[in-house]
Amino acid sequence: MLAVAVAVLYYWHFSAGSGGAATASGTSAAPAAGQTMVYINTDTILNNYKMLEDINTDLAGKRENVQKQLLGREGSLRQAMESYQRRAQAGLLTPNQMKEEEGKLQQQQQELLAYRDNVAAGLMEEEKIQNKKFYDALVAYLKEYNKDKNYQFVFGYTPGGGILLAADKLDITQQVLKGLNDQYQAQKDKGQTPAPADKKEESK
Repeated sequence: MLAVAVAVLYYWHFSAGSGGAATASGTSAAPAAGQTMVYINTDTILNNYKMLEDINTDLAGKRENVQKQLLGREGSLRQAMESYQRRAQAGLLTPNQMKEEEGKLQQQQQELLAYRDNVAAGLMEEEKIQNKKFYDALVAYLKEYNKDKNYQFVFGYTPGGGILLAADKLDITQQVLKGLNDQYQAQKDKGQTPAPADKKEESK
């Protein structure tokens, strides 16, 4: 699973009390009136939310682009090293020239390592921002969704997580997923995308 999905699961890894009488299926009807706690199946959201599909596609493209740049730089350094070795073995370089060439190659190698570390850190920061973007959009939607429901808790359920058993009647996954996708599509149609509320604070 991509890093985006893994990071989101940490947000949702709640501990729960006693579960319901049946395992979650994600296809149940809306909970009865007066219900105080419900849950969403996090795997279903992660696998079917259109925003996450777009985020993962965008991140995959950026990772591929970075990989190509790294391969190109590694190839250039490899060619320079092979050229140096051929000339040195053929006796075409003086000791001073060999020392100078070796210094240049070491500098290129250090620059390559620094570039690799920088782009890796940049990708991690981008994934963090996108995770926050997704989480903010989800929480904002749940708050709006809950205005006329008055649930006290909305838990995140995932097989093998903190909640071991959950009743189907408490499952609001499909309602939330449809609402999220409808909202996101409407924003895309208007040329809008949700952004983290505290993105400015994160960049300071």
